[in-house]
Amino acid sequence: MTAREKLFAYNKIYDQKGSEGLFLEAMRESVEHHRTHCEFYEKLLKERGFRMDDIQSIEDCAKIPTISAQFFKYHEVLSAKKEEIEIHATSSGTLGQKSQVFLDSESIKLGTAMAIKAMKHHGFISVIPTNYLILGYEPKAGNDMGNVKIALGMTRFAPAKEKVYALRTIGDRYEIDYFGIIAAFKRYSIQKLPVRILGFPSYLYMLLKMMKESGMKPLHLNKKSLVLTGGGWKKFDDMMIDKEELNNMVEEYLGIPARNCRDFYSAVEHSIAYPECENHHMHVPIWSRVIIRDVKSLEPIGFDEPGFLSFISPLVSSVPISSILMGDMAVLREGKKCGCGIETPYFEILGRAGNVKARSCAVAASEYMKGE
Repeated sequence: MTAREKLFAYNKIYDQKGSEGLFLEAMRESVEHHRTHCEFYEKLLKERGFRMDDIQSIEDCAKIPTISAQFFKYHEVLSAKKEEIEIHATSSGTLGQKSQVFLDSESIKLGTAMAIKAMKHHGFISVIPTNYLILGYEPKAGNDMGNVKIALGMTRFAPAKEKVYALRTIGDRYEIDYFGIIAAFKRYSIQKLPVRILGFPSYLYMLLKMMKESGMKPLHLNKKSLVLTGGGWKKFDDMMIDKEELNNMVEEYLGIPARNCRDFYSAVEHSIAYPECENHHMHVPIWSRVIIRDVKSLEPIGFDEPGFLSFISPLVSSVPISSILMGDMAVLREGKKCGCGIETPYFEILGRAGNVKARSCAVAASEYMKGE
């Protein structure tokens, strides 16, 4: 068994100290794999003057040459043969370039084990039949957007009685199904089964706002229901509200306790998901390390200092994304400040970096809701 396999088989998902040796060796395996299976990556390491001997400690992982997530919007780079690829996922967007990632069977297997462990740790696995309201795109042939695949995967952690999608296919386009969503809410309220609402926070806010402004009476969904949002608000900050305020609206208008509202960070260019803890913080699991980099030098900076968000992870073996630089600004906090019992650091997203019109899942979804 490789160090990478041992790392993803490790059961204590936030025990970074206990799994440090495995993570370090897995990163060395990852870099060496991409170097020997990807001509582009081998040239990159040479141009950056990187040597395998440079990785001697966890801190040294920050020296692994990082690639901008933006790069994968314009280039298709693989560390595996095309016939070995089983999943091709893209970022969403109605316009512009899309990032894409290609996953082989080994990456999928390890990623699935990771997801199950994370969902189990946070208490999100249930055997009770559950109704789903997915605030995203209805699956259809030819839609390779990563958020569609993630949402579908999330419905496997509790048996699905019914799935309702906010964005329905109308010919070759998507349109928001307002009446279908409200009808589903009312139906679920009567059935009394747990409900899981998955998708973009911008969708959720607009729906709650519509309920409020239309004078619709608050619903009383099952108290064991969950709201799992992801994708962020991005540049639609003109309608963004505080996370606590959004969670309180959920409790007021849907009857779902605010403590059952959890956001998570994920990206097609980085296949690790970061669910919030009970105190609504995204802690870093054993399968990755989060580095905040100086906006000028890209050198690592300490806690509580804003900079570029960067991830280190050995999960994916089919695309050289061992070290990735995201387009988000973020800050890293010490885990002990949270108080939830998880001691690993957690990060907070501050917003999108730069003034380029970079698009995201949340942007595309919000535009559909506005009818653009």
